[in-house]
Amino acid sequence: MAFIKVQKLVRNEDGSVRSGSAAIMTTEYDSSYKGRSRHSTREKLGKVISLDATGKSGVFLSPTRGLVAYDSVSDTFEIIGKEDSRIKGSSLFAEPEIHTVFGDVYLFLQFCQKSGLLRVLRTAFSQDKEYERVLSHLLHSVLKDGSRVSCDDFIGKSFASYLFDEIPSGSLGSDTVYFSLMGEDTSRVAFFKAFVSHMRKTDPGFGTSCYVDSTPLPNTIRDNPFNALCSHGIESTSIQTRLVLVLDDKTGFPVWYSIIPGNVLDLGTLQSTMEDVAETLDICINNFVLDAGYASKALIEAFHCGNEKGKTMTVRMPAKNGYPHKTLYHQARKLMGNAKYEFIRQGHTYFGKHFETDIFGLKMHAYVYVDKDNALEGSRNYRLKHEDEYQAMTDKEKNWTSVRFGFFILLSTELKEPDAKLDDYFGRTQIETVFKTSKEYLNLLPLSKWSDLTVRGKILSDIISTIALLQLRKTLSGPGISTCKLIGKTQSLMCTKKKDGTVIVEVPNKQVRDFYQELKVKVPSSLNLKEFKVDTLKLKANVSKK
Repeated sequence: MAFIKVQKLVRNEDGSVRSGSAAIMTTEYDSSYKGRSRHSTREKLGKVISLDATGKSGVFLSPTRGLVAYDSVSDTFEIIGKEDSRIKGSSLFAEPEIHTVFGDVYLFLQFCQKSGLLRVLRTAFSQDKEYERVLSHLLHSVLKDGSRVSCDDFIGKSFASYLFDEIPSGSLGSDTVYFSLMGEDTSRVAFFKAFVSHMRKTDPGFGTSCYVDSTPLPNTIRDNPFNALCSHGIESTSIQTRLVLVLDDKTGFPVWYSIIPGNVLDLGTLQSTMEDVAETLDICINNFVLDAGYASKALIEAFHCGNEKGKTMTVRMPAKNGYPHKTLYHQARKLMGNAKYEFIRQGHTYFGKHFETDIFGLKMHAYVYVDKDNALEGSRNYRLKHEDEYQAMTDKEKNWTSVRFGFFILLSTELKEPDAKLDDYFGRTQIETVFKTSKEYLNLLPLSKWSDLTVRGKILSDIISTIALLQLRKTLSGPGISTCKLIGKTQSLMCTKKKDGTVIVEVPNKQVRDFYQELKVKVPSSLNLKEFKVDTLKLKANVSKK
């Protein structure tokens, strides 16, 4: 016969069970044992939840069966649900604590606060709903780390899900409202005004010396007024819109951007960009470093003696009619072996020589360069693949082949030493980095299935994310940490949210602590959500509703 044996039972004043454990016991006849019977444990019932007055039935939290009721008279078990009156007030079915990814979102938001980007966004987007959507998409763009996770799924599984009360996370997956908002010109103006104002607090000259370039944005948007047939910047002809980007030459951060028809790439592009920046941000751009696609008679005349006289312009010389590309090569050819004209930049050895030359009847400074490392490698690869063709060349043609893969010329209105002028042009590679970051890491492309307004909104959203990512990379470049590694490793730090709004953070491992220390951010053991929203995110004090 089975019975319930209870140990260390403690009841509250109202008769409910506070603590105690129990087991199912059986009695067996044993002639060798005193009393002729022996008790043995058949099964542990575990913690006592409730027990009737007779001690013959009750509810138990069994280590093997879970929450069950047991009746020793009938020797039967019954599964208990959370609505059962026998467990009322026991808190066994309290709301579970939410367990989410904490480390990457918290660290990135703290970094954005330190860099001033949160203040910029709060200034540009004063309405809480707008601001929360901007932050949601910023976090998703930067921290998804190249994955295909949607914005709503990313936010729903992270610490960010605790922060935004004004928007349902499910609406972030296909957020037409957000991209339409960002597509309005007022949003672009508001952001860049706030950003330039912030940057000028530490550098009054921010935005006055800039690189300007454009990149193609092939797309399949119907009735897009900026689409045009173009082949510049890609391998084949396609329908394109072009993104013109203006970068501050010291920091490499975007100062402004505009969208133009794909087939427009001339002085008018620069002039309209300058007018936009001057009128909108009160910035007078006085230094331009341009790709060969901008080179034209009108451009050179404008900067040499026209409306843009007094501004500095440097452009790569195209190898086409009207430009003394080969003439300057022959002028410099005999000097290319002279060590006097060599210098080293970025691990490569360069030949560099300044000449004065006539371009469209105007005097210009020409800087002839040969990247000797690229020239040697290119020439070698060419000969390995075309040796018969090479042997059939004249000596003059062979000499050209030995340098052609590293040969280029810069035209400028400014006189400098060749090595200093090359440094100016190398700064232009920052704009290529921005384009590459936006296109590959942040998925600026493709632009299919978007309206003209939402295309503009997506571009502004990606430009903001690009600025944040460039700031993060710049900070991490010193210690040599990749952003992908930082994001991936800090995602291992988890947190739980309690009913009272307190977030409890797990103990971080050594790698997470090291990454936080590099960005001078302390890992909290806990934090108050309301205080974090008000103090860090600058949301209103009454936003906490969850």
